[in-house]
Amino acid sequence: MLKRVIGIAVAGILAWAVPAMAQPSTWSPALGNKCAANDAAACWTLGESLLKGNGVAASPVKAVAAFVRACDLGVAEACYIAATRTDFEKRGDAAGARILFVKGCEAGLGSSCLSSGIYTESGWGGAKDYPRALMFYERGCALRDGESCRYLSQIWAFGEPINGTRTDGRKTLDWSVKGCNIGDGPSCVTAAWLYAGNMGIGYDQPAGERYARMGCSLDHADSCFNLGYMVFQRKDWTAARNSYARSCQLPGGRDQASACQEARKLDEFLARDNGERARWDAKQAEGAAQIDRLLASGDYNGAMYKAAYDMGSIPQVTRILLAASSSGRLAQIDDIYFVAFETWNISSQARMIVTSEKRRRDAAQRQAARLAPSGGGGSSWSWSAPSSSSLSSGGTTYTAPRISESDIYRNARENTRTTYCNAGWGCR
Repeated sequence: MLKRVIGIAVAGILAWAVPAMAQPSTWSPALGNKCAANDAAACWTLGESLLKGNGVAASPVKAVAAFVRACDLGVAEACYIAATRTDFEKRGDAAGARILFVKGCEAGLGSSCLSSGIYTESGWGGAKDYPRALMFYERGCALRDGESCRYLSQIWAFGEPINGTRTDGRKTLDWSVKGCNIGDGPSCVTAAWLYAGNMGIGYDQPAGERYARMGCSLDHADSCFNLGYMVFQRKDWTAARNSYARSCQLPGGRDQASACQEARKLDEFLARDNGERARWDAKQAEGAAQIDRLLASGDYNGAMYKAAYDMGSIPQVTRILLAASSSGRLAQIDDIYFVAFETWNISSQARMIVTSEKRRRDAAQRQAARLAPSGGGGSSWSWSAPSSSSLSSGGTTYTAPRISESDIYRNARENTRTTYCNAGWGCR
């Protein structure tokens, strides 16, 4: 893994308050004497004044000396500033910087723990020590340094020499979640990605969406992009558009151009005739109500015909498969559907049901073929007209007609086409 010290702007550090002590706000000639008398706040202010040239001639070398003195007196932030100046300003005193980073970590500054881990893992300013480096990263994360948590998640995601090149999805998730909860946007991206079913972590759409949303709220462009994709999958067009637009506006995203393009496409889609969308929604709702009644009457094959052939609805097909599986009624559904659904983009749970049921029926067919007398074949994959696929409502009887295998495959193509149309990508 390419490692670098995550530097915090020195000006930002200098603005931090020194905890639990009265900090002089301006330079005075007495600061030097007070610092020499072990006044940590005076040493901090002296270093700040000498670094910025506030009330005294600027002297970076003397400033570092004052910060080192403050560090020795327990001011963690002073250790960090002195360490960065010692290594990067003097160019070469990595050993001195490493000592100061370790002091800052021991004094309770998470970013110093991160830098201590990097120096110790890389062998800068001293020997490599992988167990000690891991300890520094873990302490940094415990001190609420999100980047330390992120380093740990990356170590377990990719497998580094520091951990014996092992990968562990659960540890990757644990450290990513900690980093995200602390406020590290890239950690949120990793957590959301893992909940998409990666590295052995079970698929969990709500959890993945939650961490992507947290990252987006931290103004992390890639988190906003991923959130847009997730909510798009559940057809929340407005939320998807807003997430893509936010990713488009934020700097640093890997997919900024794509985010801007997706936001524009969704703007165009949402600007289309609302009446057309309303008619589509009404038709889908009517079909779902018919499926409810068919399932209530125990007609799973008729319900599947309505969902797959008439509506081309993946959510309804999935719902019927789950209901039939849980009630032990899969045998009612015709063979041809289990062939057709192999080409559909159904959920992983629904696909497991389809694969298992098709395997069971294939085995039964082979067994029947072995037992059949000479000249009489066993049953083959075929379409049979639903025995009870009818529904009466208001004097009108709905009957599932006989369809052929080619109709099922044609409908699979129509289902794909409908998905493109609904997504606003243009009807192919």
